[in-house]
Amino acid sequence: MTLVRMTSRLLGRGVAGLAALLVGVALFESLQAPVVESFGGARGISTLIESLPPAFQALARAQPGFSTFSGLAGSLSAGFTHPLYLVLTLAAVVGFAARSLAGEMERGTILLSLARPVSRPAAYAARVAGVVLTGILLSLAGAAGLVGGLLVARPEGEFEYRNLVPLAVSTWLVFWAVGGLALAASAAASTSGRVVGWAIGFVVISYFVDYFAAVWTLLRPFEFLSIFAYYDPARALTTGDVPVASLLVLGLVGLAGVMTGLVVFDRRDLPT
Repeated sequence: MTLVRMTSRLLGRGVAGLAALLVGVALFESLQAPVVESFGGARGISTLIESLPPAFQALARAQPGFSTFSGLAGSLSAGFTHPLYLVLTLAAVVGFAARSLAGEMERGTILLSLARPVSRPAAYAARVAGVVLTGILLSLAGAAGLVGGLLVARPEGEFEYRNLVPLAVSTWLVFWAVGGLALAASAAASTSGRVVGWAIGFVVISYFVDYFAAVWTLLRPFEFLSIFAYYDPARALTTGDVPVASLLVLGLVGLAGVMTGLVVFDRRDLPT
């Protein structure tokens, strides 16, 4: 019960901002189906992609005929790799990790929590639970928005609604990985701004390496280091499959970040 109360308190402090981001994610994904329909469905999207130079196709993670081959689901999956979607969702995860730990150390409010009969690992566990729940809410918001757009626009093509489950798993894994690393940074830092800066730097570098490795041979040997190399919503939405590599790598990255943060937070001197 103590863990539930602490987690609820942490989430409640930023509930307005989180609610706004959830609405933004849902609205953004609800636009995907109308956009696809406006281009003439999957075939129209494929024709547009074929007209792009190869370099732009690589940067857009698109291949000629992909939308036609993968159908409606393949076209809709682009909404889950769009930079705006990643900014909205990862901002929520990183913001919570930074605010709930480094932010409280910066303000000194963490001392009030620890003055009660609550151990540091228990206090840290509440932050981990908050990251997990935030990721779940973001994944559900994206899936709900996509369904809403489909029901309104009704674009041509078949869509397996059961594939929304592996899609939610795929998106949550990215949130978990970034959230775990952000918690590790939050445990080591004493200001939330520093955590946000570190997290932004990591995400931008990962995004850069993953997207530009397709057109820049110098980066290809390092592509496996990017977390986005293991993020494939198109596969989840079209085949209902989440690769084992994604489950292992993203799951372990998040776990490593969480465990590192626990050790650092449990041993560090808290600012007074």
